[in-house]
Amino acid sequence: APAPAPAPAPAPATDAAPAAGTPPTGNETQAVTTQPVNDVPPADQQQEGGSLFDMLLPFILIAVIFYFLIIRPQKKQQKEMQERQDSLKEGDKVITAGGLYGIIREVMQDAVRLELAPNVVIKVDKRSIAANISKSGSPENKK
Repeated sequence: APAPAPAPAPAPATDAAPAAGTPPTGNETQAVTTQPVNDVPPADQQQEGGSLFDMLLPFILIAVIFYFLIIRPQKKQQKEMQERQDSLKEGDKVITAGGLYGIIREVMQDAVRLELAPNVVIKVDKRSIAANISKSGSPENKK
C-alpha cells in the first residue's frame, strides 16, 4: 500500500494578518469581506403612505396662503365695485378714474351720461367711475 501523501505546507506568514500583539510590518495582506447593506428595503417594499402627503403639504399651504392674501381680497374689492356701480343714480356727483368731476344725467346698463359743465355731456363706462362723492363728500374731506 502506498504511503499517505504528506499534508500541504502552511502558507507563509507574510500573507496572513499578524498575530495579536505583533506590530504590522507592511507586507501583510488584509482580507476584505463584502456584505450587502440591508438598511434600505427594496423599492417594491418601501412604504409610500406618508411620502405623497409630505410632498403635497407645501403646495396645499401655498394655495391656502395664496387664497387668503390675493384671491379673497380681490373678490371682496370686485364685490364692492359692483355694488358701487349698481347704486349709481341720476343726480349723483361722481369722479371718474381720469379725474373728471360731473353729475350723472342718465344711467344705462353699462354706461352713464355724465354732465361735466352746462351743456357738456359725455358717455362714460360705469367701470371708470372711481367714487360717488355725493354720498361720501368730497375726496379732500376723506383724509
